[in-house]
Amino acid sequence: MQSDGSESLSPTTQRLQSLSAADTRGKHRIQAELKRLEQEARFLEEELEQLEKMDKASAACKEILNNAETRPDPLLPV
Repeated sequence: MQSDGSESLSPTTQRLQSLSAADTRGKHRIQAELKRLEQEARFLEEELEQLEKMDKASAACKEILNNAETRPDPLLPV
């Protein structure tokens, strides 16, 4: 005979209920980790936006190459 409502619950459900009721520190850790991950995601989104606004690397490399080719190397004898 069931004298308690908890006997009708599965062992997993009982364990989860006891853990969630007793482990508030774990809950705080999870919330802190979630907040950190959300902050990191925002940072990465901002970085992606900045990269999208930048010129392509190949254009910058061509410009540097053109500048380097037109100037003589000061370490080489003429």
